[in-house]
Amino acid sequence: MARLPSSRLSVGQGAFGLPGMITLGRYQHSASLSGLLPHSHRDAIEICFLERGEQTYRVGGLAYRLRGNDQFFTLPGEVHDTANLPQERGILYWIILKLETRKDFLGLAEPLASRLKLELRRMPTRHFRAHPDIPSILAEMTGLLSKKGRARRGPLSPLRQLRLQSLLLQYLTLTVEASHRGAKGSASPLMQRVLQYIERHLDESAQVSRLAEVARLSESRFKTRFKREMGVPPAEFWLRQKIERASVLLKTRNVTEVAHELGFSSSQYFATVFKRYTLANPSRFRLKSPS
Repeated sequence: MARLPSSRLSVGQGAFGLPGMITLGRYQHSASLSGLLPHSHRDAIEICFLERGEQTYRVGGLAYRLRGNDQFFTLPGEVHDTANLPQERGILYWIILKLETRKDFLGLAEPLASRLKLELRRMPTRHFRAHPDIPSILAEMTGLLSKKGRARRGPLSPLRQLRLQSLLLQYLTLTVEASHRGAKGSASPLMQRVLQYIERHLDESAQVSRLAEVARLSESRFKTRFKREMGVPPAEFWLRQKIERASVLLKTRNVTEVAHELGFSSSQYFATVFKRYTLANPSRFRLKSPS
């Protein structure tokens, strides 16, 4: 499985020229990093979009497990973190908006500015599947704001600023609509059949061709369908499920037994993969886990 190169972009409010727009960020992690400590954003809402991978966030004592193509938001003042878990490998975008901007929120006139802020505050579902257009919108926004997208440091040109405003408003309206469609939902019947197969065969190496047979699709069509529904390629999903199962098995079994049961070629390779996703050595993880 190819590893993604690591990169990070975070653009502050000075580049936008839009009242209320504080930050747009994007990270691409090739390996897990230390988790986020509890924090909050005063007077600001944060909206995340996980393009690829998996990630856990915690708000108000509740943990939310995001998979690729999920969105998640926190309201002003809400304390959130990664529930003592690492920031996992994958691609994630975040936007922070100050809702207490008194006028011209994101360049909108009244009453539209107040209406949009109200809709953002009243999104009924914190964790939900994103609209299919969200990835391309965010990719274009980060392109405009990257160093390559700007001729010089400082604010965007008027035309680029208008384009950014248009993209941002489209992103927010689609996000509000997606939230109203409800929770993140479940996999399709076809994908549920595939997931059941993976659950029963975690002791084997990932066999994408076999999963395509289970789905009754060509391998190329299956990969596309799986990535669209589950947010990660099938081989990576299979490996992540092994690590989640290992976290449970390590409470009662030693590292060598777990590696063997989950079909890893050696305990050393298992330890490498486990640490990549959890930042923990499986031997130490086992000692710390309650039996």
